[in-house]
Amino acid sequence: WIGDGTFFHAGIPALQNAVHNGAPIKIVVADNGAVAMTGFQTNPQMGRTATGDKVDPIMIEDIARASGVKHIEVVDPYDLDAAEEAFKRMLRAEGVAMVISRRVCAMVAVREMRPNRPPVYVVDQDACIGCKQCLSGYGCPALMWNEDERKASIDNTLCMGCDSCAQVCPVGAIHRSDA
Repeated sequence: WIGDGTFFHAGIPALQNAVHNGAPIKIVVADNGAVAMTGFQTNPQMGRTATGDKVDPIMIEDIARASGVKHIEVVDPYDLDAAEEAFKRMLRAEGVAMVISRRVCAMVAVREMRPNRPPVYVVDQDACIGCKQCLSGYGCPALMWNEDERKASIDNTLCMGCDSCAQVCPVGAIHRSDA
């Protein structure tokens, strides 16, 4: 396993060396578009420079192909069945093989989606019966408990809009915001 940022700053020479020497290594690139450990700097695939200027992205799969990798697949890690099959094919492939697991980092998605927008889902305070099913039966970090009101609420800075909380509410008190 290697992240997308590490692939660009340290993985390319190792990849080319493996191809050149016929080493049958298998590589999974966790491509989440974020170099979180160093402050979310850009990498060449992001389509922008460190100063924010737009540029053509340099794709990991293009570098791998140009380096001589014959088996390359790009998968969405949220599609578990497709990802599992891609990993199986990679393991059976001859020579250097690569699966690129591509999905935007959840921290980046929240940062880009939520700063000043209303919550995607809300708790209808009149309909909420205070059963805590949304809190205990699901565990979403956006769900909050108001001890004084004895009702649930949703923190709009954390809500990702997945609708899982609405699915577990037994009385339908959680719904998409109209705002």
